[in-house]
Amino acid sequence: MPNRKVKVSGAAAVDYSVRTLRRQIVDGFHHPSERISDLAVSEELTISRTSVRESFQKLVTEGLLFIVPNRGAFVVERTPEEVGELYEVREALEVQAVRLAIEKTSNEKLLSLKETLWVTKTSMIEHGGRYPVEVDFHKSICNLAENKELAQNMELVNCKLKIARRQSGYIPERARAAYGEHVEILEAMIRRDIPSAEKLIRQHLLNSRASFQNSINAKQSDQTNSIKGSNKQPLPV
Repeated sequence: MPNRKVKVSGAAAVDYSVRTLRRQIVDGFHHPSERISDLAVSEELTISRTSVRESFQKLVTEGLLFIVPNRGAFVVERTPEEVGELYEVREALEVQAVRLAIEKTSNEKLLSLKETLWVTKTSMIEHGGRYPVEVDFHKSICNLAENKELAQNMELVNCKLKIARRQSGYIPERARAAYGEHVEILEAMIRRDIPSAEKLIRQHLLNSRASFQNSINAKQSDQTNSIKGSNKQPLPV
């Protein structure tokens, strides 16, 4: 954990712990199924263990941690079925975000998203095709929708999906395809073509979901082959 000595207490300490742990889980500092020590968090953040445990409960409510009695708090690992459900919720939220953004946003603000995509493309060229995590096209659209409740729900769903995607690993081909799909979505938004924009965002999320599932299947297959390989008998000589 980052060594940040911030002395806070009460509700502020709980909130500080929640924000810090949430960010670390999403950023991959803590991995799925990893145990998080309340003592370690308490010492690192210089807050009470009581505050840390309260923050654990809040993160359980958010679906980022789970508690095992007498063992502690662990980072949630999503099953493919759970990820599928998250994608279904994400689709409903993002389709609405696209519609609201088109209805509410000025041409100037929509065109400004081209800058976001230009930054994305430049970063991908400089980093071997890896999609930059600090540039979030979907969040930019959500901000243009100007709906706080929608934004909060999208943030929570995407936090869970980011953790799940870390289970599947990095896929350069999907990153390039996703960029092209983002360009098409923005072009439809700039034309104020709501039906096309909605169709494109739905297809984009279906492609993302399929890519995740294919990656998980490949990873499971590799693990199975590795186990089988370790159990093979040496060939006779």
